[in-house]
Amino acid sequence: MLGGGEGGTPYDLNFVIFNIPVRVHPFFWLAIAILGAGSRDLFGVVSWIVAAFVGVLLHELGHALTMQSFGFYPSITLYGLGGYTDYGILRNPYAGRPSPGAKIMILAAGPGSGFVAAAALTALLMILRFDPIVYVGLPIGVMVVLTKIVISPWITMFLNDLLFVLIAWGILNLIPVLPLDGGQIARELLGWRNPALGAYRAAALSFVIGGAVAASCIFSGNWFLAILFGYLAYTNYTGLTVRW
Repeated sequence: MLGGGEGGTPYDLNFVIFNIPVRVHPFFWLAIAILGAGSRDLFGVVSWIVAAFVGVLLHELGHALTMQSFGFYPSITLYGLGGYTDYGILRNPYAGRPSPGAKIMILAAGPGSGFVAAAALTALLMILRFDPIVYVGLPIGVMVVLTKIVISPWITMFLNDLLFVLIAWGILNLIPVLPLDGGQIARELLGWRNPALGAYRAAALSFVIGGAVAASCIFSGNWFLAILFGYLAYTNYTGLTVRW
Protein backbone atom coordinates (compact mmCIF):
# COMPACT_ATOMS: atom_id res chain seq x y z
CA MET A 1 0.00 0.00 0.00
CA LEU A 2 1.02 3.62 -0.41
CA GLY A 3 1.00 6.19 2.36
CA GLY A 4 0.24 5.98 6.07
CA GLY A 5 2.16 4.04 8.71
CA GLU A 6 3.59 4.15 12.20
CA GLY A 7 6.13 6.54 13.73
CA GLY A 8 9.73 5.50 14.24
CA THR A 9 10.97 3.77 17.40
CA PRO A 10 14.44 2.95 18.81
CA TYR A 11 13.70 -0.72 18.09
CA ASP A 12 13.15 -0.38 14.35
CA LEU A 13 15.15 -2.56 11.97
CA ASN A 14 16.68 -0.35 9.28
CA PHE A 15 18.49 -1.38 6.10
CA VAL A 16 18.84 -0.38 2.44
CA ILE A 17 18.07 -2.52 -0.63
CA PHE A 18 18.42 -1.30 -4.25
CA ASN A 19 19.15 2.17 -2.80
CA ILE A 20 15.73 2.10 -1.12
CA PRO A 21 15.64 2.70 2.68
CA VAL A 22 13.58 0.08 4.52
CA ARG A 23 12.31 0.41 8.09
CA VAL A 24 10.64 -2.45 9.96
CA HIS A 25 8.50 -1.36 12.90
CA PRO A 26 8.45 -3.73 15.94
CA PHE A 27 4.65 -4.08 15.61
CA PHE A 28 5.19 -5.80 12.26
CA TRP A 29 6.92 -8.75 13.95
CA LEU A 30 4.35 -8.84 16.75
CA ALA A 31 1.28 -8.67 14.48
CA ILE A 32 2.64 -11.28 12.07
CA ALA A 33 3.54 -13.61 14.95
CA ILE A 34 0.04 -13.31 16.44
CA LEU A 35 -1.57 -13.92 13.05
CA GLY A 36 0.53 -17.02 12.47
CA ALA A 37 0.36 -18.48 15.99
CA GLY A 38 -2.87 -20.49 15.76
CA SER A 39 -2.13 -24.22 16.00
CA ARG A 40 1.51 -23.81 14.90
CA ASP A 41 4.47 -24.79 17.05
CA LEU A 42 7.48 -22.48 17.47
CA PHE A 43 9.06 -23.99 14.37
CA GLY A 44 5.99 -23.12 12.31
CA VAL A 45 5.65 -19.60 13.74
CA VAL A 46 9.25 -18.76 12.80
CA SER A 47 8.67 -20.11 9.29
CA TRP A 48 5.55 -17.97 8.95
CA ILE A 49 7.26 -14.80 10.22
CA VAL A 50 10.18 -15.16 7.81
CA ALA A 51 7.85 -15.93 4.88
CA ALA A 52 5.58 -12.97 5.68
CA PHE A 53 8.58 -10.65 5.95
CA VAL A 54 9.97 -11.77 2.58
CA GLY A 55 6.55 -11.67 0.90
CA VAL A 56 5.55 -8.23 2.19
CA LEU A 57 9.00 -6.80 1.41
CA LEU A 58 8.78 -8.10 -2.18
CA HIS A 59 5.33 -6.50 -2.48
CA GLU A 60 6.55 -3.11 -1.31
CA LEU A 61 9.68 -3.37 -3.48
CA GLY A 62 7.36 -3.75 -6.46
CA HIS A 63 5.85 -0.36 -5.61
CA ALA A 64 9.21 1.23 -4.79
CA LEU A 65 11.15 0.05 -7.85
CA THR A 66 8.35 1.27 -10.12
CA MET A 67 8.42 4.63 -8.32
CA GLN A 68 12.17 4.75 -8.96
CA SER A 69 11.53 4.23 -12.66
CA PHE A 70 9.36 7.38 -12.61
CA GLY A 71 12.14 9.41 -10.97
CA PHE A 72 11.28 9.21 -7.27
CA TYR A 73 13.41 8.37 -4.22
CA PRO A 74 10.99 6.04 -2.37
CA SER A 75 11.24 4.52 1.09
CA ILE A 76 9.53 1.47 2.59
CA THR A 77 8.08 0.91 6.05
CA LEU A 78 6.78 -2.45 7.27
CA TYR A 79 4.30 -2.17 10.14
CA GLY A 80 1.22 -3.89 11.52
CA LEU A 81 0.12 -6.63 9.12
CA GLY A 82 1.69 -5.08 6.05
CA GLY A 83 3.58 -2.05 4.90
CA TYR A 84 3.58 1.14 2.89
CA THR A 85 5.83 2.82 0.36
CA ASP A 86 6.37 6.56 0.34
CA TYR A 87 7.12 8.40 -2.90
CA GLY A 88 9.86 10.52 -1.35
CA ILE A 89 11.17 13.34 -3.53
CA LEU A 90 11.50 13.60 -7.29
CA ARG A 91 14.96 13.52 -8.85
CA ASN A 92 13.64 16.22 -11.18
CA PRO A 93 11.45 18.58 -9.13
CA TYR A 94 10.01 20.05 -12.35
CA ALA A 95 8.64 16.72 -13.55
CA GLY A 96 5.51 16.95 -11.38
CA ARG A 97 3.51 14.22 -9.69
CA PRO A 98 2.77 10.97 -11.56
CA SER A 99 -0.24 10.79 -13.86
CA PRO A 100 -3.22 8.54 -13.01
CA GLY A 101 -1.82 5.93 -15.42
CA ALA A 102 1.57 6.01 -13.70
CA LYS A 103 -0.07 5.71 -10.28
CA ILE A 104 -2.02 2.65 -11.44
CA MET A 105 1.22 1.06 -12.68
CA ILE A 106 2.88 1.78 -9.33
CA LEU A 107 -0.07 0.37 -7.37
CA ALA A 108 -0.38 -2.75 -9.53
CA ALA A 109 3.37 -3.42 -9.27
CA GLY A 110 3.02 -4.43 -5.61
CA PRO A 111 0.74 -7.46 -6.07
CA GLY A 112 2.27 -8.01 -9.50
CA SER A 113 5.76 -8.49 -8.06
CA GLY A 114 4.37 -11.14 -5.71
CA PHE A 115 2.63 -12.97 -8.55
CA VAL A 116 5.80 -12.93 -10.69
CA ALA A 117 7.90 -14.22 -7.77
CA ALA A 118 5.34 -16.97 -7.05
CA ALA A 119 5.25 -18.00 -10.73
CA ALA A 120 9.06 -18.11 -10.93
CA LEU A 121 9.30 -20.12 -7.70
CA THR A 122 6.61 -22.56 -8.88
CA ALA A 123 8.36 -23.01 -12.23
CA LEU A 124 11.67 -23.69 -10.46
CA LEU A 125 10.06 -26.28 -8.18
CA MET A 126 8.52 -27.96 -11.22
CA ILE A 127 11.88 -28.07 -12.99
CA LEU A 128 13.42 -29.62 -9.86
CA ARG A 129 10.56 -32.18 -9.85
CA PHE A 130 9.13 -31.27 -6.44
CA ASP A 131 5.67 -31.38 -8.06
CA PRO A 132 3.87 -28.31 -6.64
CA ILE A 133 0.08 -28.62 -6.88
CA VAL A 134 -1.74 -25.64 -8.42
CA TYR A 135 -5.34 -25.16 -7.25
CA VAL A 136 -7.71 -22.94 -9.22
CA GLY A 137 -11.01 -21.95 -7.63
CA LEU A 138 -12.54 -20.58 -4.47
CA PRO A 139 -11.88 -19.15 -1.95
CA ILE A 140 -8.62 -17.53 -3.11
CA GLY A 141 -8.75 -18.09 -6.86
CA VAL A 142 -5.30 -19.61 -7.32
CA MET A 143 -3.08 -21.37 -4.81
CA VAL A 144 0.14 -23.39 -5.02
CA VAL A 145 0.88 -26.07 -2.42
CA LEU A 146 3.87 -28.36 -1.95
CA THR A 147 3.10 -31.88 -0.73
CA LYS A 148 6.57 -33.33 -1.39
CA ILE A 149 9.40 -32.54 1.06
CA VAL A 150 11.85 -30.00 -0.38
CA ILE A 151 15.22 -30.67 1.30
CA SER A 152 13.68 -30.51 4.81
CA PRO A 153 10.25 -30.09 6.47
CA TRP A 154 11.21 -26.56 7.58
CA ILE A 155 12.08 -25.42 4.05
CA THR A 156 8.89 -27.04 2.71
CA MET A 157 6.79 -25.23 5.32
CA PHE A 158 8.57 -21.95 4.57
CA LEU A 159 7.97 -22.30 0.82
CA ASN A 160 4.27 -23.08 1.36
CA ASP A 161 3.96 -20.03 3.63
CA LEU A 162 5.82 -17.84 1.14
CA LEU A 163 3.65 -18.96 -1.78
CA PHE A 164 0.54 -18.25 0.30
CA VAL A 165 1.71 -14.72 1.15
CA LEU A 166 2.78 -13.93 -2.41
CA ILE A 167 -0.45 -15.16 -3.98
CA ALA A 168 -3.23 -14.87 -1.42
CA TRP A 169 -2.17 -11.53 0.04
CA GLY A 170 -1.62 -10.17 -3.48
CA ILE A 171 -5.15 -11.15 -4.51
CA LEU A 172 -6.52 -9.73 -1.24
CA ASN A 173 -4.77 -6.44 -1.96
CA LEU A 174 -6.46 -6.17 -5.35
CA ILE A 175 -9.98 -6.15 -3.87
CA PRO A 176 -11.33 -2.65 -4.66
CA VAL A 177 -11.57 -1.48 -1.06
CA LEU A 178 -9.61 1.53 0.21
CA PRO A 179 -6.86 1.71 1.37
CA LEU A 180 -5.88 -1.57 -0.32
CA ASP A 181 -4.07 -1.33 -3.66
CA GLY A 182 -7.24 -2.37 -5.48
CA GLY A 183 -9.18 0.43 -3.81
CA GLN A 184 -6.54 2.98 -4.78
CA ILE A 185 -6.53 1.71 -8.36
CA ALA A 186 -10.32 2.10 -8.40
CA ARG A 187 -9.94 5.66 -7.08
CA GLU A 188 -7.57 6.55 -9.93
CA LEU A 189 -9.84 4.98 -12.56
CA LEU A 190 -13.02 6.55 -11.17
CA GLY A 191 -11.35 9.94 -10.83
CA TRP A 192 -9.37 10.02 -14.06
CA ARG A 193 -10.86 13.40 -15.01
CA ASN A 194 -12.07 14.52 -11.58
CA PRO A 195 -9.90 13.27 -8.66
CA ALA A 196 -12.26 14.63 -5.99
CA LEU A 197 -15.23 12.80 -7.50
CA GLY A 198 -13.07 9.70 -7.88
CA ALA A 199 -12.25 9.75 -4.17
CA TYR A 200 -15.96 9.90 -3.32
CA ARG A 201 -16.87 7.12 -5.75
CA ALA A 202 -14.03 4.93 -4.53
CA ALA A 203 -15.07 5.40 -0.90
CA ALA A 204 -18.67 4.50 -1.76
CA LEU A 205 -17.52 1.44 -3.72
CA SER A 206 -15.24 0.45 -0.83
CA PHE A 207 -18.12 0.65 1.63
CA VAL A 208 -20.34 -1.60 -0.50
CA ILE A 209 -17.69 -4.16 -1.43
CA GLY A 210 -16.07 -4.13 2.00
CA GLY A 211 -19.42 -4.82 3.62
CA ALA A 212 -20.20 -7.60 1.13
CA VAL A 213 -16.81 -9.27 1.70
CA ALA A 214 -17.22 -8.99 5.47
CA ALA A 215 -20.68 -10.59 5.29
CA SER A 216 -19.46 -13.45 3.12
CA CYS A 217 -16.56 -14.05 5.52
CA ILE A 218 -18.97 -14.24 8.45
CA PHE A 219 -20.99 -16.93 6.67
CA SER A 220 -17.79 -18.85 5.81
CA GLY A 221 -16.48 -18.55 9.37
CA ASN A 222 -13.39 -16.47 8.51
CA TRP A 223 -13.64 -14.05 11.41
CA PHE A 224 -10.28 -12.36 10.85
CA LEU A 225 -11.21 -11.21 7.32
CA ALA A 226 -14.77 -10.43 8.46
CA ILE A 227 -13.43 -8.03 11.09
CA LEU A 228 -10.83 -6.56 8.71
CA PHE A 229 -13.25 -5.82 5.88
CA GLY A 230 -15.98 -4.78 8.28
CA TYR A 231 -13.60 -2.21 9.71
CA LEU A 232 -12.56 -1.01 6.25
CA ALA A 233 -16.20 -0.70 5.20
CA TYR A 234 -16.93 1.32 8.35
CA THR A 235 -13.97 3.69 7.87
CA ASN A 236 -14.97 4.33 4.25
CA TYR A 237 -18.56 5.00 5.32
CA THR A 238 -17.46 7.48 7.98
CA GLY A 239 -15.24 9.15 5.39
CA LEU A 240 -18.25 9.56 3.13
CA THR A 241 -20.41 11.10 5.86
CA VAL A 242 -17.69 13.39 7.24
CA ARG A 243 -16.17 14.70 4.00
CA TRP A 244 -19.26 14.83 1.82
